[in-house]
Amino acid sequence: MPSLPVDSFVFNFLPSVAAEKYDLWQHYTTVWNAPPGGQKAVDVVAVEGSPPQSVAWLIEAKDFRVITNPPKPSNIAGLAQFVADKAAHTLGGLADASVNATVPGERQLATDAAASASHRVVLHLEPHTGAHSALFPAGFAANVLQQLRRLVATIDPNPLVLNIANTPASGVPWTVS
Repeated sequence: MPSLPVDSFVFNFLPSVAAEKYDLWQHYTTVWNAPPGGQKAVDVVAVEGSPPQSVAWLIEAKDFRVITNPPKPSNIAGLAQFVADKAAHTLGGLADASVNATVPGERQLATDAAASASHRVVLHLEPHTGAHSALFPAGFAANVLQQLRRLVATIDPNPLVLNIANTPASGVPWTVS
């Protein structure tokens, strides 16, 4: 089972899934995100199945279980917009990488993702485990999901906001620990 460490998480994908940390790609770091562009990127791009019936998963992970510094406003109040921007920029980066990437593996995954029948947006969100607060009020994840649905409707009409506990029941081809 392919595994990818993302911050404090480990994503374990089914063997039928090709997944990579997109924000570490050479094409992203040296071309797509090079100044003055400054394009944003999701943490993981995964392709399940073979094009054209495949599904491309754009996964962003946020872990707020332990807060050592005050989170950036974009990570709290603007979280849905932040994820939506990352998803849109990543799709543009994948289209560019499918033609221009010099690393063969990056080019292949980008080509497969761009040719996928559907693109899914997933925010893996582990909220603060303490009492609800002004930063993380009750229903925080549900509010983020509602906003995300509106913002990424053209990419994915049914985005997901998951956590470690609900990932197994969601039908996605990975687990998180």
